[in-house]
Amino acid sequence: MAENFKNILVFDASSSNIFFGGGCGGKTVFMAENFEKSKLSRYLPEKFEKTAETLDFTELPRVIIGNGPGAFTGIKTGTAFFLAYIYSIGIKTVETVSSFSFISALSGECAAEIRIVLIPFNKGEYFAAVLDKNNKILLGDIFIKPPYDNISSFFSGFAGRKAEIVAPLECGNEILPELEKIFSVRNVRFDGFSFDRDIFNAIPDTKKIDVTAEPYIVNHVIMPANLNSNGNFYVETPLQEAKMTQDSFSREEILEKLKQLKEEHSKLNEKTSELSLKKVFTPADEAELNLVRKKKLRTKDLIAYFENLLKNKE
Repeated sequence: MAENFKNILVFDASSSNIFFGGGCGGKTVFMAENFEKSKLSRYLPEKFEKTAETLDFTELPRVIIGNGPGAFTGIKTGTAFFLAYIYSIGIKTVETVSSFSFISALSGECAAEIRIVLIPFNKGEYFAAVLDKNNKILLGDIFIKPPYDNISSFFSGFAGRKAEIVAPLECGNEILPELEKIFSVRNVRFDGFSFDRDIFNAIPDTKKIDVTAEPYIVNHVIMPANLNSNGNFYVETPLQEAKMTQDSFSREEILEKLKQLKEEHSKLNEKTSELSLKKVFTPADEAELNLVRKKKLRTKDLIAYFENLLKNKE
């Protein structure tokens, strides 16, 4: 069990429901607010400030941030704001945890044997995980998409178990009947979340990082654009970015990597333009365009990462 902190702040932006909770200086706050992606950066600061204004940061808190999976742009926008906020009050060290565990912790005690956490992605697509009563992931890295023909194979070994289904916002009805065929579903929750200091102090599998020493977004946010060739699993650290340091590469290797990434980004730009200009735009074209855009985001962040490495070499 993690050290019990008197003060604690938690934040997650893996879905359009932004979660912020905290207990500092004898005050406790909690926010679960839905933001449209296009309005997140505009309205989140004001709402956040009103929620946090009663907290006393005389004693700096432990900070836990959900790192996804989820809507990558939303995670980047929300987390970037939150990191700037906590840095402004003198916090330089944070802990990251899977948003599956984060959302499960907001759901309180599990009334079944296991908990299935769903995080909506695109239309009809979900990230999913199986967790135990202590919010520890038993089975993760699941990406579910229509038509759900092979959904039972993802949960091998858990079929028939008594389960709760939890999601940060209301899910479409299309996925629930499929899960009810696999599990003995006792409860479905899309709301009623709350912040509990003790539950978050005991949350498992957190990773402590110094946000001033490494690029948080590249190394620690789970990127759904990095789906494998089957489209069923995402990978947390493509190309081993989390293990990279400025000593891992020579200056020549960094320059070569930057050249490759910029060429890849240029090709992805061309593909985006090609798809956007099609006169007949099919659902398959839309899916391809979304994937190309996510790959562009990933490539752009990697370019920023290697440019930072290059700067440190100079």
